[in-house]
Amino acid sequence: LLLPLLLHLAADEGHALCSSKPSHVQLQFPSRQFSPHMVMPSARLGQFTNSRYAPLRYELVPPTASRVSKGPLRPKQRSCLDNIRMLRDSYDVVVIGGGPVGITAVLRAATIGRTAILVDATPREQFQFTGPTGLFSKALRDAALRLDVSVLRSMGIGDAAIWAQVRELVDLIKKKAGENNADALTLSRVPHLRGKGALDTGDHESNDGLRTVRVTVSARQCELVKAKNVLLCTGSRAVRLPSLGPLYDTLVEHERFGPERRVFDSDSIKTLSFLPRSVVIVGGGIIAVEFARIFAALDARVTMVVRASDLPSSLGRVGIDTDIARALQRDLQLNGVRLLFESEVKSVQMPPSERVRKAAGGGRDSRRSPLTIELARTGGEAALGRRPVMADILFTATGRRAVTDGLSLEERGVQVKPNGDVAVDDRLQTAAEGVYAAGDIVGAPQLASTGISQAEAAIDAMFSDGKTVQKSASPAALLADAARYPIGIWTIPEIAFVGVTASHAAQMDPPLDIVE
Repeated sequence: LLLPLLLHLAADEGHALCSSKPSHVQLQFPSRQFSPHMVMPSARLGQFTNSRYAPLRYELVPPTASRVSKGPLRPKQRSCLDNIRMLRDSYDVVVIGGGPVGITAVLRAATIGRTAILVDATPREQFQFTGPTGLFSKALRDAALRLDVSVLRSMGIGDAAIWAQVRELVDLIKKKAGENNADALTLSRVPHLRGKGALDTGDHESNDGLRTVRVTVSARQCELVKAKNVLLCTGSRAVRLPSLGPLYDTLVEHERFGPERRVFDSDSIKTLSFLPRSVVIVGGGIIAVEFARIFAALDARVTMVVRASDLPSSLGRVGIDTDIARALQRDLQLNGVRLLFESEVKSVQMPPSERVRKAAGGGRDSRRSPLTIELARTGGEAALGRRPVMADILFTATGRRAVTDGLSLEERGVQVKPNGDVAVDDRLQTAAEGVYAAGDIVGAPQLASTGISQAEAAIDAMFSDGKTVQKSASPAALLADAARYPIGIWTIPEIAFVGVTASHAAQMDPPLDIVE
């Protein structure tokens, strides 16, 4: 009779996060039947008492709490940052980074009975835990599948109204992902601290082997978090073209629409504020191909500028099979994407600040003055150049680089490679004892799936008590065995593969038989 009441109390988020009572209910899920990694349709656990899941076990344990709410902070909430109270003196592990890799790591630690705290640097005006950077492209793809832009335009619906619907669908997916992740943390009793974390370089090291992480919560406050281990999961950021320089952050003033960004990378594309009618995409990798197909589905004229001689050559650098690359190139061309090979952007001329123009029917014209993009050839005919391309926006997808700045890595003995990746051993431990890294920060293959595997492997390694880890998830081990990680490309339709490519199989010793 008491079980429904206990479940109801455990599901009370306000009580679970703010309770100061000496004990509270902790729920434990039966292994192999239910996992904190699974998406929960509701945080109200009482709904699962009559479900198909196995019965829940419970016990009274000291409570843990989240420091800051998962959503955007309202003015009244921000005052609570002044008096943050750490409920533990130390943790088994502190994880820096609130993406899917970091969330997986703390949930894994909680599953094996270890105490963990998550440090997330999401800005206060945004919802936390909304997934990786790539989630925006998946959400935008879903919106493109739901809405037929050409039909809506033929019905007289304006671009502003169509884009508002697109953004609503995208934001709904992102918000739901954030809520699911936050619920998983709450169910696993994992606290999180909202701020920018870094390895502490001050005189705060203790004699009991604890590491210290300094978390900058606000301009006026920092918190010190102590733990036996530190896991770095700060991800990566887009590589910007040096030739475009400040254009990425330049805003074009428009009398009707206000200031608008026109040049984007694979991170800032999330801030796109209007529905473009023409797009130029620089790059020939997975991200470039995905966005080219998505914008084509949104009824935009898409031009891809690729340095390589064809798409198979460009995608082959990241391990894409030649036959799959040919299929992608053929699909892009069939859907109206213009491909300019052996080309690169030479310069970009931004349009001047605009005033509202009169349309032919007397109304206001919603079209924007385009960018003028000068191109150059990269092959043997480089001197010939190419004709300029006009487009509403320019999007560059030219690679990603590990986020290591501001973490004080080298001061604490963590080795950073010349390309910016953090060096790790087979156990994903850095050169600094007790400091581990997982995900994009350690380099290729830089996939969400491999990052999640690395997060679990790092947690298992740091708490293995000297036992040998059965299977390494280091970048070197993953890249040496292509069968260990599938690659999915979220075009329309999507395409995926796993295993060695035909060209790689032919070069193996002894060579493998290839059957087509």
